[in-house]
Amino acid sequence: MSSTVVPLVIAFLGIVGTLASGLMTQRLAEKTKSKEWDHSERQRAEERQLETKRATAEAVRACCVMLNTASLEYHSELNTFWYALRASHVTDALRSRLDDARREHRARYSEAQMQIPDDVLAAADTVHRRLNRIYGVLKRLDGGIPPHQEGESLEQVHPQIVGLWDQLSDMRRIMRRSLGLPPHSPDGTEAAGPEDHPM
Repeated sequence: MSSTVVPLVIAFLGIVGTLASGLMTQRLAEKTKSKEWDHSERQRAEERQLETKRATAEAVRACCVMLNTASLEYHSELNTFWYALRASHVTDALRSRLDDARREHRARYSEAQMQIPDDVLAAADTVHRRLNRIYGVLKRLDGGIPPHQEGESLEQVHPQIVGLWDQLSDMRRIMRRSLGLPPHSPDGTEAAGPEDHPM
């Protein structure tokens, strides 16, 4: 090789090396950037999934709270109505309160059917059916319609109202378990039962 060719070859190799190095650096930067983008995209997807999970859990919790409250209120109004019926002091205001409690419970139960887990829904369904059965009996008695089945007299329906505390407690216990809450209240006592609510 002549003395003029060698420097040209060296210069050529230097240029090629510089260009190759630039391309490799660019490729490496693109690869790194792509990995970072994939990682941040995965992270955003995980965050969205977690947020959806949290929102769903909060919606179920709120639904359980409203259903439990509506069930207790409906039960309380049935009990009040029974006492008024026994004393022959049923007023339009009491009828209206009972009907309002029934409507509210029905609305909360309908929402729950679309949101709460099956085990909670089964317990809520038991409560719902028994509350409505007692409502039907009391309304018929209030309207002067004599009992047409066993267990539908004024005296026989009261133990059913009292007995509903067990179903309400079961429903609440299943709701708490489903929500990941402990079975007892924070002070370690069981939630209110029949002995706390004289009938």
